[in-house]
Amino acid sequence: MEATVPDQPQQPKRLYRSRDDRVIGGVCGGLGRHFGIDPVIVRIAAVVLLLFGGASALAYLAFLLLVPEEPREGEPPPPGRGRSAATIVAIVALILIGGPLLLAAGLAVAGILLPLAVLVLTGLLVWWLVSGEAPGGGAGDIARRSALGVGVLLLCFAVFVGGAWAAGLGGGAVAAGIVIATGLVVAVSAFAGGLRVLILPALALAMGVGFISAADADLRGGVGQREYKPASASDLKDRYRLGVGQLVVDLRQAELPEGDTPLKMKVGVGNALLLVPRDVCVASTASIGMGGVDVFDRDNGGLDVEWEDLPSAPENGRRVVVDADVGMGAFEVQHERRDRWDGRHRFRDRDDDGTDVNEGCLRA
Repeated sequence: MEATVPDQPQQPKRLYRSRDDRVIGGVCGGLGRHFGIDPVIVRIAAVVLLLFGGASALAYLAFLLLVPEEPREGEPPPPGRGRSAATIVAIVALILIGGPLLLAAGLAVAGILLPLAVLVLTGLLVWWLVSGEAPGGGAGDIARRSALGVGVLLLCFAVFVGGAWAAGLGGGAVAAGIVIATGLVVAVSAFAGGLRVLILPALALAMGVGFISAADADLRGGVGQREYKPASASDLKDRYRLGVGQLVVDLRQAELPEGDTPLKMKVGVGNALLLVPRDVCVASTASIGMGGVDVFDRDNGGLDVEWEDLPSAPENGRRVVVDADVGMGAFEVQHERRDRWDGRHRFRDRDDDGTDVNEGCLRA
């Protein structure tokens, strides 16, 4: 009768650092072989974790110090005894001291590489949408497709700005013509595969036109900053206009007559600012496509803002009656050009209860 040999307990599978599949210390290669996954996946995960705080750098250091290198062919496996207490303490101390430094380095690398990674992935996605070529191939193919996708994005931005500018200069008829042409391009592209690359630029063109048309912004009148300081009522124009930028009408040195002085201000995109003396009452109406109004102590904002504030001037007083039209931006009426500071808090011209006032309308 044969004696049975009891089964030997199965030894746990040892984790080694790879000797032949390594970039630095063979940690990712060893992990991939141990868990039966492609080491490239482990390396990608390590890079991602490095970009988000440096956690993989700490783990890599620990593996590098604590995990033995795999034995060469024919060599016995390294003993499984633990390391000395002094070695463990030294490793932990190194990790604790180097952790904050690695964390700072990881955040710095993330600040540089993460936007670049997002740009590359966005370029690949855009090129996939416009060409139908799914991401793949070698590094050269990926770089080429990403660059082409970024180029399409830049083209779309230029078309968006150009369409918005054309609609703002040409009015409703030009805007309608551009939208119709864009619709035709999209319709033809749906049936002709070779024109698929035109779909995104066509949509960008329509969005630019629609954006300006929705705000009813008129871009005629120039670009930049225009500031007018009339010295008397005869120097004051009845209308001031600017396409894009800041329009400032400063009446603080103007000798205005008693009664009402009408004034119109029109800005396509930007800011319309009226500055008045403290002894002049201001009555205001405004139409804002997208933006806000700030008239002394009162303000309003949003889409399609219609503003009206029509106080009466004191007897024999002076009143400016301003009508503002801003497509996108803000209309402001103030006594001073900018908010002032007392060293700790910001304040403007205020009465005793802490509110801004239309001071000229209150004078007896």
